[in-house]
Amino acid sequence: TFGATRVPPVGMAPLKSLEQLAPMLVFFGLQLLEYVEVQRRKRKLSWMQVQLLRLKVAAPAAGVLVLIAALLYPTGYFGPLSSRVRSLFVKHTRTGNPLVDSVAEHQPANEQAYQHYLHNIYDIAPYGFLFSLIRFTDANLFLVLYALVAYYFSNKMARLIILLGPVASALGGAAIGIAFDQLLLRVAQRAAGAAI
Repeated sequence: TFGATRVPPVGMAPLKSLEQLAPMLVFFGLQLLEYVEVQRRKRKLSWMQVQLLRLKVAAPAAGVLVLIAALLYPTGYFGPLSSRVRSLFVKHTRTGNPLVDSVAEHQPANEQAYQHYLHNIYDIAPYGFLFSLIRFTDANLFLVLYALVAYYFSNKMARLIILLGPVASALGGAAIGIAFDQLLLRVAQRAAGAAI
């Protein structure tokens, strides 16, 4: 972000754009969490001590951020969300440019687009999604949340189907892996039954 602000046409826009500030806040939040983890490893803290340290670190940081936002917001420092971002959340948002509004990839995706871009995974990924819901782990929770967010945004704008590719592949791999595990388990059970 610092490098981007050094480019003359960009200037301080990354520090004023709400689309760019949100990921930066997530980045700083992850830095705070890593600081707590380093302290946990150094001092061998208990679970309760870790939670208290997280609170001691996060509360002042959140307070400073709220104070800065409260001081800068009335001045008009932060720009509005762009029309492209608004169109992801509000139906029928138009940019005002007929050429941009008529572009097919800015329209909502349909079933044919999903079949075309996802091909065979289109049919397999839903099974992986269901298996991930049933076998609840942190990794599967990540896949489920990633799939829901990617599907939501790809359904709003056809060009965002590309976001669905990696998670659809992971879910398809999970479905194939579980099916393969079950097949091997059955073969092993039959082999064990035949040996007895």
